[in-house]
Amino acid sequence: MGLGIHGKNYVVAIPIPFLDRGGKELNKKLRRKWQRKVQKELTEWFGGALPYSSPGTFNLPDPLTGKVRSYIEKGQVLMISGCDDREEFLSKRERIENLAEAMGKALNQAAVLVLAFPSDSFLIEFEG
Repeated sequence: MGLGIHGKNYVVAIPIPFLDRGGKELNKKLRRKWQRKVQKELTEWFGGALPYSSPGTFNLPDPLTGKVRSYIEKGQVLMISGCDDREEFLSKRERIENLAEAMGKALNQAAVLVLAFPSDSFLIEFEG
């Protein structure tokens, strides 16, 4: 049995929120729908995606008082994918932007973060 090692020199990650822009918990079915959708798209574009439980924090103005308040998103999921290089990411960037924008609107977000950065990751494929 031989091995094939392939560099995945760029990582793309998209957090799937747990809370809306007002700090309220999002509908579970809607969150799961977007987790599946983002995972499906990243898999189609880059060959796979890994959901990772990733609690996050953010600050937003309180809708009643206007004062900045910290929120903890205990149920946030980070969808992570590796691609071959920056050029591969850039070739899909517009589609990723459209996906992030649609998710942000559907999940009532103030912002959506897409992380993309160089990596020393690799994929080992088993042959035979």
